[in-house]
Order: sequence, then C-alpha cells, then structure tokens
Amino acid sequence: MKLNFKYKYIFVLALLSQLFLSPLYAQYPDTNIGVVDLNYILSESDAAVDAAKQIEDIAKQIEEEIKDTDQSLIDEQNKLIESQQIMAPAAFDEKRKEYENKVQNYNVTRQEKLMSIDRIVSESRNEVLNSLKPILEEISNDKGITVLLEKNSVLLNAENMDITEEALKALNKKLPSFEVSAN
Repeated sequence: MKLNFKYKYIFVLALLSQLFLSPLYAQYPDTNIGVVDLNYILSESDAAVDAAKQIEDIAKQIEEEIKDTDQSLIDEQNKLIESQQIMAPAAFDEKRKEYENKVQNYNVTRQEKLMSIDRIVSESRNEVLNSLKPILEEISNDKGITVLLEKNSVLLNAENMDITEEALKALNKKLPSFEVSAN
C-alpha cells in the first residue's frame, strides 16, 4: 500500500509540474541564431569599395587645396616680414592683424574640410548599412533566424550560422555602387 501511494504521489507531482511549467515554455519561441560579419561587408562589398575610392579622391582633393592654401599663407607671411622694414609700425600692425585673422579663419575652414572627410565616411557607411538591413531581414525570415548577431561579438559559431557571404552577394546585386558627395 505504501509503495502504491508513493507512485501516485510521484504521478500527481509530475502531472502538476507539467501543467504549471508548460505555459512557461510556450512563451518562448524556438530560437535560431545567425551571424553576420558587418566589417567584412563594409570593406568588401562592391558599393563600399567604390565609395572608398571616391572618398580617397575627395580626400586627395581636399589635401591638395589645404597644401596650396598653406603655401600661399606662408608666402604672404614672408612678404609681410620683408615689408616690416619699410612700413610704418602702425601700418605693419594693421597688416599683421589682418594676416592673423586670415590665418584664424583659414584654420577653422581647414578643420571643417578635414572633418567633412569623416562625415563623408560615416554617411557612406550608413548608406551601405541602410541597404543591407532589408537584405538581412529577408535572409533571416527565409532561414527562420530569430536572433542575428554581429560576428565580432561571437566567440564560436557553426559554419551554417554565418550568412555573411549570402548577404554580401545580395547587397552587391542591390547596391553595386552609389555616388559619394563632398557636400
């Protein structure tokens, strides 16, 4: 009798635990994880490679403008120093102040031009990422992926979890290139 009561108790306990715990399991969907290497896509996609070339050309142009302006300011400074001997002190002081204001304004402009390169890089990166997002969503839906992680944050993953190449091919079809503007 005692043994029979023990089995009934275990059976009832198992039944109750199943009733109370099964709703908790039902709240969580099956989780499929995917991995994508965004750095690889941002450096190897056709659009990113083309944008990098355009940005390099823009940077060279800005660098050349800065170099030319630097040289003209140095030349102007040398002329000002040479003219110091023959100018009245008041007139020289006025010319010196004008030159210093010109240099200050130029330094601001120069800094803005250099920062514009960073802005262009950021805008280009966002252009690629914005085009990539719907592609990643489509691949995730097709493969039933519920969580997509960036490869840099994953220590170890199975080969079939990585969708980078598939995403890169789709991105190259959707966005082979785009125009990078300096403004």
